[in-house]
Amino acid sequence: MSSIVQGIGKISVFGLGYVGSVTSACLAERGCNVIGCDISEEKVEMINAGTAPIGEPGLDVLILTQLKAGRLRATTDPAIAVAGSDISLVCVGTPSKASGALDLAFVETVAEQIADAVRAKGSKHAVVFRSTMLPGSTRKIATRFFGDLIESGIVEVFFYPEFLRQGSALADFRQPSLAAIGAWAEDDGIDSIECVLDEVADCVPLESAELLKYSCNAFHATKISFANEIGRIGKRLGIESRQVMKMLCDDHRLNISSYYLRPGTPFGGSCLPKDVSALCQLSRDLGVSLPLMDGLLDSNRRHLESLIERVEAKDCKRILLAGIAFKAGTDDLRGSAMLELAARLLSKGYEVRIFDPDVSLGNLMGANQKFADANLPSLETFFVTDIVSALAEGPSILVVSKPCFDPDALDDAIPLEAGHHIIDVNGWDALRNLPASYEGLCW
Repeated sequence: MSSIVQGIGKISVFGLGYVGSVTSACLAERGCNVIGCDISEEKVEMINAGTAPIGEPGLDVLILTQLKAGRLRATTDPAIAVAGSDISLVCVGTPSKASGALDLAFVETVAEQIADAVRAKGSKHAVVFRSTMLPGSTRKIATRFFGDLIESGIVEVFFYPEFLRQGSALADFRQPSLAAIGAWAEDDGIDSIECVLDEVADCVPLESAELLKYSCNAFHATKISFANEIGRIGKRLGIESRQVMKMLCDDHRLNISSYYLRPGTPFGGSCLPKDVSALCQLSRDLGVSLPLMDGLLDSNRRHLESLIERVEAKDCKRILLAGIAFKAGTDDLRGSAMLELAARLLSKGYEVRIFDPDVSLGNLMGANQKFADANLPSLETFFVTDIVSALAEGPSILVVSKPCFDPDALDDAIPLEAGHHIIDVNGWDALRNLPASYEGLCW
């Protein structure tokens, strides 16, 4: 365990998506001078205008504050970013290939750009990878693009995994629950990057830090699937599975954490499906059997099927989905089970409407927009801005994945008892008080 005394530094952050934009704003808040860099002119313009390129509570205000303070700006030019910094953080995406393996093309492109810019600059530089990569990836990429620079002592390379939850990313950055920095060699110092590190961080080998990130995400995915499987059993037996899970989580000595142990939405987002898939692909490549990991994605798909079955059991073809992002507090549609639910129901001939005040269709961009376009083209045609009017059109099934409207106002505005059915995905107890028929996904 190493205690880190933070200082002021000049930082460039490559990739201004969910991780990069939060990292840029929070490091500027610490007092660092930060230059964000992205190939998207739109994202760069938004940062320079004091606007967040992604939906994250509090980020708009933080970016504007740091921009006005002169500690944050953005560019599309990698050479400018490197020339104006001593440390470069790589926060670009690592999406899945069709095979399930990890696609490192974005990381490799940025690594090459940074290497070229460092050679042009001619002075020492630290490169800190934050993009999620399988063990061995950082060393392989760094050797390919920075090999001579590392040997000559010009470049230092680190891997610093992020543990930010979308919807609470600012709080997670400011008060991390876990921090570890992967160093190139066991005796490498970390003084040169102390300004980007959390107050206390374990210094470990590169590969250990890489595996830690996957271990955490695989564990989170395991907890979610476990709770959902218990929920399905409970549903079949008429047992209140949320009560069972609550009692299980009361054991803080052995069961550790209750955060993901909540029957509800299949896991989704940009991390868990991708990282479980990549870890399973790695295990197959190595000839190592991971039965639980191999079953996680199948279990997650089965849980979505159980939700579809609940909808089909109702004699109604009109559907209103309340909440479409992969979880509450974010506008991220990547890996969203509710988005897939919408697409699946449309293919079965259902009339689908979507209500989600956290998702601004005009602000979707990059991988988020591509995922939406690929999975549910013309998404805007299904959105409604007034849930009361949508339900007033006639009997419908209201599938609720998060609190996103006032139940009391809804009850006062329309006669819910007239053929409306509620399927509660994540346990919003206020829905039980509405006069419509109510059903929990797993209780």
